[in-house]
Amino acid sequence: MKTNTWINRANLEKFAILLVFILGTGIRLFQLQEPPLDFHLTRQLRSALIARAVYYQLKPDLSPQLVKQATDTANLEIYEPPVFENIVGLTYYLAGGEHVWFARIYLAIFWAIGGLALLGLMKRYASRLAGLISLCFYFFLPFSVIASRSFQPDPWMVMWILVSAYAFTRWAEAKTWKWAVIAGLTGGLACLIKAVAACFIAPMAVLVVLSVFGTKNWVRSLQVWGMAALVALPAAVFYLAINTQRSGDFMSFWTGSLIMMVLTSHFYAEWLAMIQSLFSLFPFLLGLLGLALVKGRMRWLLSGLWTGYILYGLIFPYQYTTHEYYQLPLVALISLSMVSVIDIFVEKVGQQPAFWRAAAAVMIVFAAFYSFYVARSVMVARSYNNEPAAWKRIGDAIPAGSHFVAITSDYGMRLRYYGWRTMSAGWPTSSDENLFTLAGRGGIDNYDTYFKSFTQGKDLFVVLAFNELDNQPKLKELLGHYSIYSRGDGYLIYDLKHPLN
Repeated sequence: MKTNTWINRANLEKFAILLVFILGTGIRLFQLQEPPLDFHLTRQLRSALIARAVYYQLKPDLSPQLVKQATDTANLEIYEPPVFENIVGLTYYLAGGEHVWFARIYLAIFWAIGGLALLGLMKRYASRLAGLISLCFYFFLPFSVIASRSFQPDPWMVMWILVSAYAFTRWAEAKTWKWAVIAGLTGGLACLIKAVAACFIAPMAVLVVLSVFGTKNWVRSLQVWGMAALVALPAAVFYLAINTQRSGDFMSFWTGSLIMMVLTSHFYAEWLAMIQSLFSLFPFLLGLLGLALVKGRMRWLLSGLWTGYILYGLIFPYQYTTHEYYQLPLVALISLSMVSVIDIFVEKVGQQPAFWRAAAAVMIVFAAFYSFYVARSVMVARSYNNEPAAWKRIGDAIPAGSHFVAITSDYGMRLRYYGWRTMSAGWPTSSDENLFTLAGRGGIDNYDTYFKSFTQGKDLFVVLAFNELDNQPKLKELLGHYSIYSRGDGYLIYDLKHPLN
């Protein structure tokens, strides 16, 4: 009697990995048409505004006035090349409509490609089953699900970092020009998409090269110089030659003004608190333990990536403790690092009786399902479908072409995108004041003079964050000297041209 040779452990593991990819991609497409307000809406709407402007510029049947309005609302500071936004805008054009959820489809695919690169790296030093368990963390961690579907360059950057790490590993194994070019191009794309990727790519590439050639012989390798040029050149051209002023301003404020944070114990406590809230410290410590256990060239690669993670935090200390998406690369890094610990666990469990092997399998499946369920529950619990219409009504309440100051919690992004109105200036919020004080640029010497200079030449003062108005009683008092132009659900507009007697 013949047995079915297809049903064996290897094929079951392959099927399970395929299932993880399908479910991991599928959960990122859940509630596909929900407005992009679920995670760091200011960053998502920034990308959505740029993509819309690209679409309107391509669409031939629109009025020049509407195209100009779309372009004006997307007139934002450019800190990285809007490659992804242009791809999405072009997709709008090809599909015949502005559907912001196209970005989520792309992002789900990008995260899956990153998962393939991750799997390719893990199989070099761990069993397939250990890689499967680690992939569950990469795909099903609730933070990973929510952040990786956010319309911004960061998930795409993580994909390119992983693909680059895989390419550098293949180059180290083969030492061919083919893999040298691929490694250089993928590393260069990661740094171009977002310059902070260089924090990961540079130390990773340096340590991989040293693991191949040592500290001296690498100088004579044309492949090494070729990879270095491909990695550095695209980002250098854009950030240092094309976008020089913006790049300099960004680094001057976010690094130069805030770098002293790294000398305080509070910064490191906040850093650990951020990790605890997004990952819990246990997987983070497993990742560090995995770095200690892995051997050979993979230790060099992981050491480079962990060095990059630390550099990333030291260079951008404020964002590391306030902006969750700055921790997104850590999802991939923990997954790649802890697989060596999981491999030891898998080996030990495999030596146990069948009952305990089955019990361990049930616990692992339950943990993966629970993470999947929590991520889904977070998305189901919050709905933003009513917000676009509400912000359109607010936009309609503000006369087109008027110059207005606004106090808002999102830098006016929802008003820009859904209301088609762009504020002339944003009144500082309490968090803005805290940031400026931290950077040594805070403090208002004379509130009346500051208010007068800030509102000079403006028609209206729009209040969109009432809690902020309550937190600034002096502002509330000054605005009380002006007549109310309009009020409604979620907004209050003062007429700066008509003060009360």
